[in-house]
Amino acid sequence: MSVFYRVHPSDAPPLTADNAWSAPWGTTRSTDGSQYECIVCDGTGEGQQDCPTCGGCAYTGEFHDTPCDRCDGNGIIDTCGNCDDGWIDCIRGYSCENTPESLIRYFTEASRTGCANGEQVILFEGYQADYGIDGEPTAVPQRIIETLSWEDFVASQEVTA
Repeated sequence: MSVFYRVHPSDAPPLTADNAWSAPWGTTRSTDGSQYECIVCDGTGEGQQDCPTCGGCAYTGEFHDTPCDRCDGNGIIDTCGNCDDGWIDCIRGYSCENTPESLIRYFTEASRTGCANGEQVILFEGYQADYGIDGEPTAVPQRIIETLSWEDFVASQEVTA
């Protein structure tokens, strides 16, 4: 097991292995948290895209001469090109960082130099499950080591630096 560092939103479910799913900041999640609402179609599943069956083009109207049952030969299908039904599967594990320095750097570069609304920094042991949208590790927690406010977390790193 490894140690990970995470800023955990105050309105998120408790940090547990069952709840360990990652999605883009600010997206609406499904009841179990394992999917998030598609931001391209606002969760409707609707849109227009090139027909993947015949290779038609939704932008130019070009399509193959062979009849296509999926798009009726017009090269366009009326579904979102980003999702199937308005929802996208989350990435397994919580977005986190491997070191305190990388967590501070991530939030500084994102112009989020502190936690708002009662968010806490959680240090936990767990295993890496995948990589997140920004290339950060995603991890499934096994044990919480410590929970700190952002200010206390940053101060503790200044003392050890």
